[in-house]
Amino acid sequence: MTPQGGTIFWTAVTFIALLLMLWKVAWKPIIQGLAERETKIRESLEAADKANQKVQEALTNQQNVIAAAKKEAMDIVEKNRKAAELVREEIIQKANADAAAMLTNAKREIELSRDKAIEDIRNLAVELSMAATKQLIGKALDKSEHESLIQNSIKRMEKLN
Repeated sequence: MTPQGGTIFWTAVTFIALLLMLWKVAWKPIIQGLAERETKIRESLEAADKANQKVQEALTNQQNVIAAAKKEAMDIVEKNRKAAELVREEIIQKANADAAAMLTNAKREIELSRDKAIEDIRNLAVELSMAATKQLIGKALDKSEHESLIQNSIKRMEKLN
């Protein structure tokens, strides 16, 4: 099959006529459709970029909020730790003050008990000495006579020394 000259001519004429008709009728709508599609794709890409920027801003904002919340939580923990330390110190100081007060009261009570015991011993010694004097002398002395006797005994002892 070899092409004949007429067939080639009419094929070329038909092709050029079809091309001209497509140029007039279909080319502009195809180009316009392609341009619209290009515009929509560009707009979609721009919208995606804007959405991506908004997401990045939201992510940055969220990270900032999380960092601020962490800092605030750390500040609260530190503040509570310091408050607990102050309360602990106050409790220790109060306990020390209470212990010191109890120690002072105990010392005072011991001193009062000691003084009372010494006074009781003195009274007992006086009673015993009065009883011994009564048995030696044979008569009961009143307190003034007994004190006079004691003073005389003390003076005699001083002379001996």
